[in-house]
Amino acid sequence: MKKKLSLIALIGTAGITSSHAATYILSGTIDPIQATTNASNVGSGSGTISGDYDDSTNLLNYSITWMDLTSAVTNMHFHLGAPGATGGVQLAVAGPWTSPQMGSETLSETLETNLLAGNWYLNIHTSDFGGGEVRGQVEVSPVPEPSASLLALGALPILLLRRRA
Repeated sequence: MKKKLSLIALIGTAGITSSHAATYILSGTIDPIQATTNASNVGSGSGTISGDYDDSTNLLNYSITWMDLTSAVTNMHFHLGAPGATGGVQLAVAGPWTSPQMGSETLSETLETNLLAGNWYLNIHTSDFGGGEVRGQVEVSPVPEPSASLLALGALPILLLRRRA
């Protein structure tokens, strides 16, 4: 009977063990107010950033949408910088640029560190604003790990067998 209970416990808790890998959700809003290169906040361009990042595979997936820019998009980058600060390009977004713009990239350890610290922003450059018409800070939130209640669920077969015995 003990062997049967041990096997059931192993099966019941398989796949519920915690690992150190984590998945993160990316989000953000894009507008001219955040664009330090568009000091007069010209235009009514807007958009969103969404995606996810898996720190075990280092894979970043993103989707960028925008509308109402004053002119055609000429370039797009993720930059290093806290909110309101400017910084160098971390990751180029390959064109041609059409909304929604989607992509996947594998990040280096340095890029991962800056992304997870909340120090990335997206800059969309246009013909009218070569330095960037709209900008959006990339917000990163970890996906919560399964709670202890799921672990208790794994022990349910043991409790049911004990009750029958």
